[in-house]
Amino acid sequence: MPPIQTPNIYSTSGGEGETTYLLLHGLGATGDVWHGVRDIIEEKKLGRWIIPDMRGHGRSDWSESYGLGEHSNDIANLIRDRKKVIIIGHSMGGVIGLSMATSWFGLDIAGVVVIGTIMNWRDKDTEMMNAIAAKPSRYFETRDDAIERYLKVSGLYGLVAPDDPMVASGIKLDGDQEHKKFRLAADNATGTIGGPWMSMVLGIVECPYVLAAGENDPIVSAEDYKAFDQDAIAIPGCAHNAHVENPTAVWDLVEKLAAKL
Repeated sequence: MPPIQTPNIYSTSGGEGETTYLLLHGLGATGDVWHGVRDIIEEKKLGRWIIPDMRGHGRSDWSESYGLGEHSNDIANLIRDRKKVIIIGHSMGGVIGLSMATSWFGLDIAGVVVIGTIMNWRDKDTEMMNAIAAKPSRYFETRDDAIERYLKVSGLYGLVAPDDPMVASGIKLDGDQEHKKFRLAADNATGTIGGPWMSMVLGIVECPYVLAAGENDPIVSAEDYKAFDQDAIAIPGCAHNAHVENPTAVWDLVEKLAAKL
C-alpha cells in the first residue's frame, strides 16, 4: 500500500505578542476572507495571527478525503508551538475550531468563537454534499466568469468587488497558454466534512466558547444555537459572512469570549 500523502497547507502569519489568533475560513472560501479581522489585530497590536487555507481550498493541496480529523490535524500542526491560542472559525471553520479545542490534538486552545456553523446537520445535507462531491470541476472560459462563480458559491457575491484582493485566491488557471481555462480553487468534495455528529463536539470542548450567527443569515441563526448555549449571539445587520460584512462586530465577539477566560 502506498504511503498516505499529507497535503501541503498554505498559511500566512504575522503580528506579535503572547496570544495567537487562528482564523479559519468557511466551505469554499480561502483565508483571504479574514483581511478585515487580521487588520484589526495588526492595527491594535493585539497579538499574533495565523490564517490558513484548508486542504482542498485556495492555495492548499487537494486530498483524497476531507474528514474533520484530517482538517483539524492539518491546522493543529501550524500551532503546536503556540500558547494561548484563540480560534475564530466561520461555518466549516467553526466545527474544525471546536474539534481542535477538545483534548484530541494536545493543543493549548484558550477559547473559540464560532460564527455561522450548522450544528443541526441533517441526513439530507449529507446527501446534497455527496452529490456535489461527485461532480467534476466546472471550467470557465474567462477569469471574470470564474470569479463571479466563486463569489456566489462562497456567499460573497454583492459583498466583495470582483477586483478585491481577497478574491484572487478563490480561482485557479489550468491549461497552457493556448488553452487557458479557469476553475474554482476549492475541490467539490470538501463539503463531505459534515455529519449529524457535529453538535456532539460541543459537549467535549475543553475551553470557553461563543456561538454567534448573523441576524440575517439564511443558513443558521442564533436561535438554532439556543439548545447548546442560551447566550448565543445574533450579529446585528449581518448575514452569513459576518467577518467580511462587519469585522468590528466579529471582534466584539472575541472580546465577549475574553470575558469568559
